Amino acid sequence: MGLKKDYLSGLLEGYKKTNEVIASERRRRLAQMTAKNSVREYDHLCRLYAVLEKKGLKRLESRKISSLIKRRHTLNNKRGVRN
Repeated sequence: MGLKKDYLSGLLEGYKKTNEVIASERRRRLAQMTAKNSVREYDHLCRLYAVLEKKGLKRLESRKISSLIKRRHTLNNKRGVRN
């Protein structure tokens, strides 16, 4: 039981450090971003969304939901939990 606790503690600490690095990099990137670059990035995201919407964003969302449900069932089965 101690091994699982140590493993989970290490895993959570790793996630915490990763999130700190990501946040730091995001702050640095945003601090250096010009208004022109910001607008360019926003426009790119809008165009990307428009393309995804035309190509079946709902289908992508439904596949994501299906994948999440499948993952939950797999985890529940490993833990011995009924679905």
